[in-house]
Amino acid sequence: MKWMLAAILLCGTSMSAQAQSDDIKHEIGISYGGPATTYWARIGAAIGTALVGAKYEDSSYFGSLSAEYFYHLAPSVGIGGILSYSQDKDKINLAGSIGDRTTRYITVMPAVKWDYLRKEHFGMYMKAAAGYTLQRTNETYKGQDESVSSGLFNVQFSLLGMEAGSQQFRAFVELGFGEQGIALAGLRYKF
Repeated sequence: MKWMLAAILLCGTSMSAQAQSDDIKHEIGISYGGPATTYWARIGAAIGTALVGAKYEDSSYFGSLSAEYFYHLAPSVGIGGILSYSQDKDKINLAGSIGDRTTRYITVMPAVKWDYLRKEHFGMYMKAAAGYTLQRTNETYKGQDESVSSGLFNVQFSLLGMEAGSQQFRAFVELGFGEQGIALAGLRYKF
């Protein structure tokens, strides 16, 4: 009985310390990160292409630029979505002929976020998302243009997220795995 009373008092104390930010229901954010899962899939495609004698040259990769929204059902639990864009470009050399290849990835993922530490100017959280990536590849080779579209299942698991700033504006960093990247950073607005 004493332990239960102590637990109730402890919960009540922590909830009153957080009560001033409990009216915040919405948050929007923008971030940049990488390498994303589509980057790793690209590495696999390069290995397959090498088996037929082609090689990628002058490769460039634009990491994952993301926008996200969360609605808080409770002060520490939010549901929402993530929209992400990334791109890679290469020159393909096959038997001395050079071609250009550009692939763009657009990803939409429903997401859930759990804030497990909520302070006035600092917070820690975890995030999980799963959705669909539309992949569009444009190739120019020997004067011929070709476009191919495909899709794939994609995820984002941010196992450690940290944010700091005011109650409404915060900078954040995340470590995890998925289409937003292994590491990402951004800005968030809560209202």
